[in-house]
Amino acid sequence: PEDDAATVNWGSEWRMPTRAEQDELREGCIWVWTDNFNGTGIAGSIGTSKSNGNVIFLPAAGCRGYGYIKDVNSFGRYWPSTLSIGNSSYAYELGCHSGRVGRCLSYRYYGESVRAVTKK
Repeated sequence: PEDDAATVNWGSEWRMPTRAEQDELREGCIWVWTDNFNGTGIAGSIGTSKSNGNVIFLPAAGCRGYGYIKDVNSFGRYWPSTLSIGNSSYAYELGCHSGRVGRCLSYRYYGESVRAVTKK
């Protein structure tokens, strides 16, 4: 729990999703890119559940690396709690760009977004 950004920041009822949960989200939704989510000017991917029609928005918040923030409004990157097998310097992020949502291997020292889930 002390290494889980969601738990540390929001309390014990929250946690970072696992890689398997992110894969389930990625595969279980139809994804559409927007440059202006609900008139906010924020770009990102809108996922609509194939099973129940629920909607989730993943903002293209970019990431922080090498001392600066990059890719804002063009790429969303979301950390799972699961590390890469064989090298804990990496994790498989959930990434969204131009309507495509996939998994990418990324250095853990990048500052990336966390889309927390509740334990309830």
